[in-house]
Amino acid sequence: MTTVKICGLMREADVALACTLGAGAVGFNFVSSSARRLTLERARRLAGETPRGVLRVGVFASAETLVIRTAVEKAGLDVAQLHRPLRQEDVDSLGVPVIAVAGVGPDGPELPPAARLSKCRALLFDTLAADLAGGTGRTFDWRAVAGRDFGVPIVIAGGLNADNVAEAARRVRPWAVDVASGVESAPGVKDPEKMRRFIEAVRDADANAA
Repeated sequence: MTTVKICGLMREADVALACTLGAGAVGFNFVSSSARRLTLERARRLAGETPRGVLRVGVFASAETLVIRTAVEKAGLDVAQLHRPLRQEDVDSLGVPVIAVAGVGPDGPELPPAARLSKCRALLFDTLAADLAGGTGRTFDWRAVAGRDFGVPIVIAGGLNADNVAEAARRVRPWAVDVASGVESAPGVKDPEKMRRFIEAVRDADANAA
């Protein structure tokens, strides 16, 4: 069954609803330039509201490994998602599994070094943008990653919503799909109906692929 990750959560009610609807992971944003950025204290409170069994993922961009580890420990996170080049110290010393991120452009994905990637929990594909570390809100050509073995589970992100996520899930068969703006009414404010429709679309794709 495809895991749904609802990212950019900022409110307790949205965390609770995402989990009730069946999200398997929730994302808390620590990127300084993001409208969805959380303080450590706020992230800790939201993580504390997350039911057991749902992955609590911290999203980071330019932060150093020590800063990320401190955030992971203080906020009580399960996974670190890194929107920057993957370093050896990330996979060796963060203390939690890492989701590496690869931007996908016209020439395909820009992959991390294979030896480091092999130690990661997953590899997330997002649309490559020179001015953004992630969260572009734009899709990429899913054929660039469909049917390929990257050695670790994969996550599809970038411009997903209730109208296109089923196609992405069918084409790529990822471990997870990741959404933020596609289920929002405003940055950081999740729309209950959009979340419900998104997760239903993923479950329909899973059922039809079985």
